[in-house]
Amino acid sequence: MHKRDLHSGWQFIDFEPGQGDARALSEPGLDTSGWHAIDVPGDVNPALVRDGRMPDPHIGANVRECLWVTAKEWWFRCEFDGAEAPNGPGLDLCLDGVDGHADLFLNGERLATLRNAFHPHRVNVVDKLRQAAPNVLLLRFQAIDAVLGSPREDAIRGWRTRRVLMRKPQFSFGWDWALPMPSIGIMGGVWLEQYAGPRLVDVSVQPHVSGRLDFKFRVNVAARGAGYQIRVRVHGHGTDLQKTVERPGRCYSHTSLRIPDPVLWWPRGMGRQALYDYSVELVVGGAAVEARAGRLGFRKVEIDEAPFTEEAGPGISFWLKLNGRRVFCKGGNWVPLSLWPAELGDEPYRFYLGKCAEANFNMLRVWGGGLYERELFYDLCDELGIMVWQDFMFASAGYPVDRLRSEIVAEADYQIRRLRNRPGIVLWCGCNEDVHSWGYKDERAEADAMLDDTLGQATANAFEVNRLREDPLLYTMLLRGLVSKLGLGVPYMESSPQSYEDTGNQPESGNSHLSCWKYALFECNGKPERFRQHFEKVQSFDSEFCIQGPCSEASLRQFLPEAHRWPPDDVWVTHIQKGHRDLPHHEQTLLIAGGIYGEIDSLQTYVKYGQATHVEMMRAEFESARYDRPNNGGTMMWMFNDCWPTSNWSIIDFFRRPKPAYYAAKRACAPVLPILFERRGVIAFCVSCDAYTPCDVKLRFGQARLDGSLVWAEEEIVVMAGLETQRVHAVKRAEPVIPRGDYLFVETEVDGLPLPAVTYFPDGWRDIPWPTPRITLEPIGQDKTDTGWQTALRVRTDSYARLCHLIVPDGAGAHWLDDNFFDLPAGGQHTVRIWAQNPVEPDAVRVGHWLTEWP
Repeated sequence: MHKRDLHSGWQFIDFEPGQGDARALSEPGLDTSGWHAIDVPGDVNPALVRDGRMPDPHIGANVRECLWVTAKEWWFRCEFDGAEAPNGPGLDLCLDGVDGHADLFLNGERLATLRNAFHPHRVNVVDKLRQAAPNVLLLRFQAIDAVLGSPREDAIRGWRTRRVLMRKPQFSFGWDWALPMPSIGIMGGVWLEQYAGPRLVDVSVQPHVSGRLDFKFRVNVAARGAGYQIRVRVHGHGTDLQKTVERPGRCYSHTSLRIPDPVLWWPRGMGRQALYDYSVELVVGGAAVEARAGRLGFRKVEIDEAPFTEEAGPGISFWLKLNGRRVFCKGGNWVPLSLWPAELGDEPYRFYLGKCAEANFNMLRVWGGGLYERELFYDLCDELGIMVWQDFMFASAGYPVDRLRSEIVAEADYQIRRLRNRPGIVLWCGCNEDVHSWGYKDERAEADAMLDDTLGQATANAFEVNRLREDPLLYTMLLRGLVSKLGLGVPYMESSPQSYEDTGNQPESGNSHLSCWKYALFECNGKPERFRQHFEKVQSFDSEFCIQGPCSEASLRQFLPEAHRWPPDDVWVTHIQKGHRDLPHHEQTLLIAGGIYGEIDSLQTYVKYGQATHVEMMRAEFESARYDRPNNGGTMMWMFNDCWPTSNWSIIDFFRRPKPAYYAAKRACAPVLPILFERRGVIAFCVSCDAYTPCDVKLRFGQARLDGSLVWAEEEIVVMAGLETQRVHAVKRAEPVIPRGDYLFVETEVDGLPLPAVTYFPDGWRDIPWPTPRITLEPIGQDKTDTGWQTALRVRTDSYARLCHLIVPDGAGAHWLDDNFFDLPAGGQHTVRIWAQNPVEPDAVRVGHWLTEWP
């Protein structure tokens, strides 16, 4: 096989729809002085910003000046020398990640229209290349407004459900955390490929925990006619096996190997992430003509459901089992790292997935409104032991299956084959938030309502989506069938959420999207401080619990112009956007955080009260899921990362600043966790262990005051067998009444090593007379590392320090703390490690808490 990349020399220009002339633009030596250079991979939007043709929409309300982009058609042009290109039989032009509806031209001849960003396109160009003259390749990206039938409704709402007409990242048409600034460009590569002769068409590898490895191969007709062998090699962890397979006269063949005593692949926290290397070579006439290589892990995935325990009431638990053992899933929802994914390099993936692992997460859900991620994402997940709940890219709308069927099948077929050999892929899911077809309804009324959900109404191509028909066709038949055929036994769910009840988002079965934030917003009768009542219900699995929290003042200053920082105005509504029930996100924070902590009347209180609410709700969600085992098999927060600068759902913001809730999630996902949990007037003192390794846990628990004086305390030692939650004590809330400002606590040692203390204020935190703590920092070590400097500081306080945090000086450069924004009881101490680009002077580190200004 011969290949030539066509990644350099690209330019782009815009025309009004229908005004570009492919033949004229295909003339070699065309005067392109009015064109703009663009990289491949690359996107029109950031290129326009760099060239000064468009203001940066990441700042303020600049997006209002960027809406014209979707009214234009965009032409990409590349001129290349045919003498250096492969030629002859079997010559294809290949394009990957064409992000939009694009017409493809070579030397003025239209070759195809490409309509899917989620699978590669291959077009035969035999006898179409010029050998003695330059060749001109053109891509005409059709105007998005024309494809969708009209311009966007406004700068916030985008095109609403008409976005489903295009198989490209759905979030780019606007979501409640991303403005409607659709990506336009090439997310992958462009190349010429000549493959005349024998080819290796497909390889699948299915490991079994017994050590058996099943390989299946497909070769083309040319290989079958020529006669061939397939050489297989598997090596790693002390094993190096090779085998040659010969199946005369067949395109399809298979073989099995057996690895003695295989080292299994386990999720993070349960064992090793053992990966073996494999290679497959197609051999013709004694020479290898094509090869595939990758990594595999020995693991088996199953869904394990069982009735709730009697005390939990009616319900069905939802667990994943890996290698015969239940694994408690704890993690977050992953969205694209940029509005314009073509612009991303590899480094952001290493950063964010590293922080996911540091947060003790063992699962990420690749959300269905984004994109199937690049290979590096899945490589890192396999290495780090992060299981992937992989949505297909359908989200929150009805899709016209008959119109899109061929693209849906091609997309799903490609992505399942691409990802199926990876141990980290543990579940396929049909879509995000399509709960409409999964429960009992008044079908006539429901059908009438759904038939009102029309798309493209302003065009001659208007059509209707009958979701009672098309949702089950897409998610239950097409996608389930393809996963069953190609997915090597990995489980499949139709939707996230999907419960087995009258409606598709109930807590007692399957997986749900419920949260104490939504409870505080909609169900607590204007008393958001009662958000803990949400946890009266036992959930089986929460695949997306959403909680808002502002970014820091430092981040807000980077994207909000000074004149618009306080009070909130129309720039906030445009940039930070609207959420549930069309309520601006900042108003939700004013309502909920204001109810929990007090009136929000400044940017400082917006940040402080909003972030504190984010912390406490994040902690409560993870703790409640762990408390409810064995009825609850896991939970994932919404959302882990941002794609652009905003101030709502993420726990690491666009500028890579961790919100306090990141640390709350990390602490709540620790392998061993003391828990204080209240349900129906009883407060339980518990300890939870996620690993299967037994451990001895010493607990000291009781009630204390802010000055550190004890009301009562007890001690107990428990032996944890692994993956369990034990209740060691309980008190009734009203017996005796706990005064405001008093708190309950649990101090824990695991095999002799202390864990951070956990505290619980039964009536919340508002109006508590917090003391001004005297906090000291003691340097206990500083070391040079491969990437910078590590500094360890011991934090001590004489009285209760609420949400104590360290502020690292700017001179440290890029830095990260292993813990921050923690409560520290009187007399308590806690060690914090700082990783920084430059040495950190301990005396320059400042300490903040509830009574100080937050950064």
